[in-house]
Amino acid sequence: MKAIALFGITGLVSACLSLCNAQCLEKVSRSTNKKEYYQIVQLVGKKEFLSLSRIGEEKIFTYHNEEVELIFHVQMFTEIRFTTKDETFSLFTTTSDRNFWNKSFMLSSPVTPQELEKMKGTIKIEIILPEERKIYTFGSKSNVILNKALACVL
Repeated sequence: MKAIALFGITGLVSACLSLCNAQCLEKVSRSTNKKEYYQIVQLVGKKEFLSLSRIGEEKIFTYHNEEVELIFHVQMFTEIRFTTKDETFSLFTTTSDRNFWNKSFMLSSPVTPQELEKMKGTIKIEIILPEERKIYTFGSKSNVILNKALACVL
């Protein structure tokens, strides 16, 4: 009897985990060979977007832009400023990726569960680059998409 109950509980937990990850896109990371769960939030067209990803306990926020005019990005820190209903906070990236064979410009930053929670009420995101400032405003419809991405990695 105990074995049947244990099997049932294990099945229930497994189904819950599958349901939680069902809203996420999934791929195998080339660098670690582990499953990566991620979600994309479109900003402008298909060329500018955010992605939130999780590999195990590691959570990463990434800004992608295929049309940014910078050829090389050498700034020591790049600020990504979030404005929510309650507060303003920033993530800082120390690296950017841009090269001749990959036209996408990316800024990545590890995020904590507390920072992900703060992002839930996002009204505006500013990407502060050396030569320009990109500002993206979030209405209720786009905030639902952002919250779906946040739920994927939380």
